[in-house]
Amino acid sequence: MSRPGDFRLVDGTVIDHLPVGTASEAMRILGLPREGPVTVGINVPSPRIGRKDILRVEGLFLCKSELDRLALLGRHITVSLVRGGEVAEKTVLDVPQRLVGILACSNPTCITNSESVQTVFERTDADPPRFRCGYCERVTRIERPS
Repeated sequence: MSRPGDFRLVDGTVIDHLPVGTASEAMRILGLPREGPVTVGINVPSPRIGRKDILRVEGLFLCKSELDRLALLGRHITVSLVRGGEVAEKTVLDVPQRLVGILACSNPTCITNSESVQTVFERTDADPPRFRCGYCERVTRIERPS
């Protein structure tokens, strides 16, 4: 375990290369702050993408739906799992092919907006991401930073 004033991540997750201005949305998606330290970097210089936001969260390990939601925030986002102070796994997030229970359909007459039915969307385009509702077939475009 880290000591007070020691900012090394021992066991947790680093969400890196977030587009500038999306750290607060990523924190909302993940329900942060949770128990344990959270380090937030906003508008940090990045040799790879110019500027970025970054989150480091002790004790946080993400599920698939959280990764899918984060992937919608922008390109180049990486997620590193840290165990024992070392990066155990690093993943570059990609826009998922299928989203279940994540997006709301923009069609006011879609059954998902009037009944207790979980939304299902299939990706039709990757850049910019577009998804087709599995019920009414309305296409939704996801606006995200570069």
